[in-house]
Amino acid sequence: MNKIGEAFAFVPPFGWEESRRGATLVFRQLERELRVSFWPLKEKGSLKKKTAALEELKQTALKAIGRDLKNTNLRVAIPLSRVDENKLEFWVQSLGTRDGTTLICSAVACSPLGILMVSLEAPNKPRSFPIFVDFLRSVHKA
Repeated sequence: MNKIGEAFAFVPPFGWEESRRGATLVFRQLERELRVSFWPLKEKGSLKKKTAALEELKQTALKAIGRDLKNTNLRVAIPLSRVDENKLEFWVQSLGTRDGTTLICSAVACSPLGILMVSLEAPNKPRSFPIFVDFLRSVHKA
């Protein structure tokens, strides 16, 4: 199990090559790439200020994954939806290229300590989406 920041723990995909791109963890296997990044809550003030700062982080992360919707080469496979798993709030979407060759799955997970962003880019094959779902199901509070 890997930890990222003090907020999240997860099980990386078995047998995938792990590297870093700046603060982002990158896992690769064949034509697949899974990226995981953590945005920590830096607010040290009152609970009200922390809650507002966390909501701002979440909205920024959702806007980041929402940018893909503006790409005219992508179509929505699964619209942005909230999923609660492992006592965490996840926001998940899945897009595919118009030619059907590539799948792009994105998620934002929220914890009191920060935001986790996850994205998978993979060939649009039957096993690709379940890899993404399995990874998200492995994410827990650290």
